[in-house]
Amino acid sequence: MDFVIGTCAKIDQVGMVRQAEDLGVTHFGVGEGPLLFSDPYQFMALAATQTSTIQLGTMVTNPLTRIAPVTANSMATLNAIAPGRTFLGIGTANNALRSMGHRTATMKELGEHVRVSRGLLGGERVWHDWLGESRELEFLDTESGFYNPGDVPIWMACGGPKGLKLAGRYADAVIYCLGPNPDMIKLIRRELDTAVAEAGRPPGSVKLISLSWFYQLRDGETWEDGITNGFGSGPISSCITNSGLMREHADELGEDIVEASTRAAMAYLGDPDDPDQPHYLEVWAKYLRGLDPRHRPIITKQLVDYWCLYGSPDDLQEKAQLMLESGVDTLSVFLSNPFTAERDIADIGASIIARA
Repeated sequence: MDFVIGTCAKIDQVGMVRQAEDLGVTHFGVGEGPLLFSDPYQFMALAATQTSTIQLGTMVTNPLTRIAPVTANSMATLNAIAPGRTFLGIGTANNALRSMGHRTATMKELGEHVRVSRGLLGGERVWHDWLGESRELEFLDTESGFYNPGDVPIWMACGGPKGLKLAGRYADAVIYCLGPNPDMIKLIRRELDTAVAEAGRPPGSVKLISLSWFYQLRDGETWEDGITNGFGSGPISSCITNSGLMREHADELGEDIVEASTRAAMAYLGDPDDPDQPHYLEVWAKYLRGLDPRHRPIITKQLVDYWCLYGSPDDLQEKAQLMLESGVDTLSVFLSNPFTAERDIADIGASIIARA
């Protein structure tokens, strides 16, 4: 069974990738946030030297903090260290750009970045628009060991119909924030399959990778302990990513969860025109570092049940199976607290992978 673990890159914790590999995890991805985390490519390069089978990639990078030739070079360099076990995860950038006070990428910017990156990695000469000029590009020396372009799978992180349409055209897989709710999974599966068909690609060409927030409950612990000791403020990210699409399908998903997810997203992001709104650096300072106490009132049991893969080992096994049966191709969890990541990886190995 393929299983993906994602987390933020923390350079002194590279050893957790080897831990994940030893437990049977097949893919390990690291996020990118220039003001938030360690650099993902330096992290993955170190991890590549300490592992032999696990697939390594970004989860995710974006089109704006690095231009496409730089992204392609970084992946081709990683592929020289770990041949055949790399993947490029990319999205519009939630934390990476918002934490710097900037907008996220447009769908057009994302699509162009993927087109150029895929072409370069595939050994093609491609046109690239940058700084108002269009130029032809290609890797200039593929024989001397500087890098290793190749068939690097591209995973696109999506959060709505436009992203799914783009993924249907360009991606090998979609990373989508999903929990153990069959209605939401079936909706995204249907939308993705429609996008693939409209792009003229064969059915099943784009895999659906669910992204959930994880915590294994200990004896006597409740969902509230899952927040405090586990995924923290993570579920709010799923609300931010999905609130737009959910509003479009409120009749199918249910008004209650749509309203709850929208409220949580708005409470987290705040009103940018409010003079009392905290500075964006303050808003993001504790992102993916466990629970920010300011967000605790926002995170309800309804949201936790909807967006998180949590519970006892039996619960986790049952929920994981439900997600696969509902249309997910590959399960992934994003560990929202690097300081507890080793504990969570051990739990994933014992409660999900070993029982698959």
